[in-house]
Amino acid sequence: GAMHPAVLKKFDGVVWNNVSGDVLTLSQRKAFRAFVENGGGFVGIHGSAGDPVYFWDWYPDSLIGARFVGHPNEPQFQDAQIVLEKTPSGIGSGLGNGWVMNDEWYSFAKSARLNGAQVVATLNEDTYKPGINRFGDTPLVMGSDHPIAWTRCVGKGRSFYSAIGHRPETYSDERHLKLLEQAIAWTANSASSSCKPKA
Repeated sequence: GAMHPAVLKKFDGVVWNNVSGDVLTLSQRKAFRAFVENGGGFVGIHGSAGDPVYFWDWYPDSLIGARFVGHPNEPQFQDAQIVLEKTPSGIGSGLGNGWVMNDEWYSFAKSARLNGAQVVATLNEDTYKPGINRFGDTPLVMGSDHPIAWTRCVGKGRSFYSAIGHRPETYSDERHLKLLEQAIAWTANSASSSCKPKA
């Protein structure tokens, strides 16, 4: 019910925490897309980009900016090194160069960077075993550029996606929480956003 123009206009941003599947009607899709493209913010967390099949191309290709292909299964949860990059958005500032965390690590068909994203964090694939896609036999190795958190400008709006966040424990990690707080603040603040059109 919140995905209606009259309701969405009351908010600066929308957060989807592990929302997956075909969850919006056609009119809700239209309202949500208009909200973002006209200046609204979006934060997607983990499973919000973890579907092997999509029913709405705008969502993975424009809003998220990458298509999920799988995650490790043997074991599903592993320690891996998160490497932070400096970005115009400032997301990740104060968190050093990164940290090691245990989670379910997503791989994507290609780097979101190739689709115009400003990468906030990547995974060091040398620190865990990506394995093979359980939806086929494709290796989940992305190589030296394996983004797991990034920002995108979508029309006049701002999108942030992070693949971190399957395990409940990740929401007790102060570094992860700070990353999300910074992302929410960035997506909801159109006035100071690096997506703001240049005069």
